[in-house]
Order: sequence, then C-alpha cells, then structure tokens
Amino acid sequence: MAGEQNLAVSVKSGFINPSVAIVGGGWAGCAAALTLAEAGVRVTLLEASRTLGGRARAVELQGQKLDNGQHILLGAYEQTLQLIERLHATPGLWRLPLSLNQPPDFSLSCPRLPAPLHLLAGLLGAQGLDWREKLAAARWIHSLLNSEIDADHLTVSQLTHTQPEKLNRLLWHPLCISALNTPPGIASGRVFQNVIRAAFGGHNPHSDLLLPQLDLTSLFPAPAAARIVELGGSVRLSSRVTTLDPAPGCITLQTCNDAHTYSHAILAVAPQHLASLIAPVAELRPLVNDVASYTYQAIATAYVQYDPAFRLKKPLFALADGPAQFVFDRGQSHGQAGLLAFVASAAANLPISWIEQAEAQLLRIAHPGTARWRKSIVEKQATYACVPHLARPGNRTQHPRIFLAGDYTDGAYPATLESATLSGVQSANTLLEQL
Repeated sequence: MAGEQNLAVSVKSGFINPSVAIVGGGWAGCAAALTLAEAGVRVTLLEASRTLGGRARAVELQGQKLDNGQHILLGAYEQTLQLIERLHATPGLWRLPLSLNQPPDFSLSCPRLPAPLHLLAGLLGAQGLDWREKLAAARWIHSLLNSEIDADHLTVSQLTHTQPEKLNRLLWHPLCISALNTPPGIASGRVFQNVIRAAFGGHNPHSDLLLPQLDLTSLFPAPAAARIVELGGSVRLSSRVTTLDPAPGCITLQTCNDAHTYSHAILAVAPQHLASLIAPVAELRPLVNDVASYTYQAIATAYVQYDPAFRLKKPLFALADGPAQFVFDRGQSHGQAGLLAFVASAAANLPISWIEQAEAQLLRIAHPGTARWRKSIVEKQATYACVPHLARPGNRTQHPRIFLAGDYTDGAYPATLESATLSGVQSANTLLEQL
C-alpha cells in the first residue's frame, strides 16, 4: 500500500500509539484534530480543498482576502471563543453590545445590565414599537426564557403566533432566519428557543455580536493547523477521501493519490457528503437513511466595492423588504475601505438581480455612490434546514472506530460555528475515552 503505515497496535489494555484520521478540515474537523493533538494523539487532518475552513473559509476576490460567506458570532459561543483565544495572542474579533438597527423602522440596543434585564431594557427602549408591542415582547421573552412554552413540536411561526405582526416582521422572524438559516414557517421552535436562552438567559456578554476582523480561515482553521503540525500531527490539503474501508483493528482511507491506515477515524464532512463515505459500512447504514432525509438552505453573500472614502455610520445594519437581511461594512471590521457585504440567509430562489435589489435596500440607510465592482457567492447547501424533530446523530457511531463531528450532530444549536466546534471537541473527547 502506498505511503506510510499509521496502523495502531491494539492490545487488551487499550491502544499503543493510536493514530487518528480526521476527514474534513472545516471548523469541526480542526477542533477535533486540535483537541486530539493537544492530548498527545497522533492525528492526520485530511481536507479535500486547498483551503481549510469548510463552509466558513477564506476566498480571494479582486486581489482581496474575503470569505465564502460573511459570518457573525454571538458572545454565547463559548467553545468557539475559547479555541480562538487559545490560538491568538490578540483574538481577531470585534465585540459589540447587541444592537439591531433597521432605520427608519426599528432599532434596539441592549445596555450593560445583568441578563435578561438588558434585553427587557432594550425592548422597552426600542424605537419603532408602541407600548403594547413592547409589553407583548417582554411577556413573551419571559415565558420563553423560563420554559413556560413547550416549543418541542412547534415551528418558529407557531411559537411566535401570539406576537404582534410588527414584532415578528422586525425582530423575531429576522432573528430566526439569521440564526437558524431556515424560514420561520418550517424552523424548529425548540432550537430557536435554545438560541434565545443562550444569548439572553445567561450573562450580559452572551448577547454581544462578535465581528471577525480576520478572514475566516485565519481566524481559527489555519492557526489550529499550525498548532497540530507543531505537536507532531500532519495536515494534508487537496486530499479528498474517496473510500473508507474498516477492517479488524484499523480503518483504511483511500484518497485519489494513496491509501493510509489508522486506528480510528473522525468523519467531519458535511452531512450531504457523509453517505458516500459510510454506505459500505454495514453498521452505519441506518445513519445513511437519517441524513438522507435532510434538506438544505442556501446563504448568499454579495461583496460590493464602493469608493474607499465611503463608510456606514455603524459596522452593520439590518435591512428590510428585500432579499438581504444584513449589510456589513468590512472597512470598519477588516480594513477593506468602501467594501460592503450583503447577506441573504435562507436564500432559496434568489433573483438574478438580487445584488441590485440589496443595493436598493441600502439606499434607505445610506447613499454610497456608484459601485466599482460586485461579486456574489452563493453556498447552495450552506446549512441543513433546522426543522422540528430533525434526526441528529451523536458523535459515537455503531462502529467502534468511527466517530462523527459536524454542526449537524446532536446538540442544542442550529448549524453555527459553535455547533461545529462543540461537536469537534466532543467527538475527540468521546474517542479519547475509548483509548
């Protein structure tokens, strides 16, 4: 067999020098590989593309480092923030107290008060809502945070049906689309409740918005890979795993160029790519059926370059009545002067002219002048649709040497960076318990 042999020797007392393959170099795979490497396990991280990060990675356009999608993090993303802070002397994140601004219709800012009083104060001081709507929102959020509403079987539309139409249109439903990337009519009420409770039910900083100031690959995957190599592991780019062949005592992975054997494997690929890898493994066929039931949602990001002298009054704004939900000023976050990023979540059936429509939305807020260039990036299967009662597998599979990591595995959150990193760390720790 070509290449080095990474076969671990198994004995009754456990594994001697185990070697683990992590298939997929997204945020989940990098988190799993880093956790194992720091525990002293020999790891090989295999990524099919030339860039680490998966669905949250760097791309280059017009000579600039951009991302395949504009992301924002919550202060409640404790696992993700811990990993980033461990790898950066100065974490590349800009922390902003929660503020949702959609001029001229709506604005909400949460002051530095203990949670959830900060949200209550923000709602009571919100512009664009009357007192009846503010009180309705305050009562509803109190019930949601205190689990007085059984959201298990509800969609977000059903969960919010008692709320005034304006609140749903300006606040709850946009939050659902941005957090779950799933339309409220089919989105899981339980998962939406989990997100609200994480952001507003703990500590005040949990609701902060964190804007990356580095490209997404540089923010975590690249420094994680450097640390893995420093600890004796290896990172192989452009290495698409085509075949997974379990045998007694080992797992053999075939790529387009070679084959290697490992004691264990963590599969950190997106669910739509999982079935082709695991279909030949008899123990995992029920899992193939589960992920085959998933449907997917797109996210579109439009980068538009204006005059470098142009600057939004705030680093991001919410947008109404159009395909885009948010616009970000990357001049303020990344030093890319005059460059705006428009984001359309749950972006099914976007019109060809969606960038022009997004720019028209912006005209309600600012007048940036003539665009110098425009570029749209559409991730057609950016996330799975986060619907009620979705079958989400655990990290441990029915095969003792194969584990799963990814934002679709069992957890409280939707398909977010936090779900990915939590799953990666949990998968690695589950494997370590077996060694």
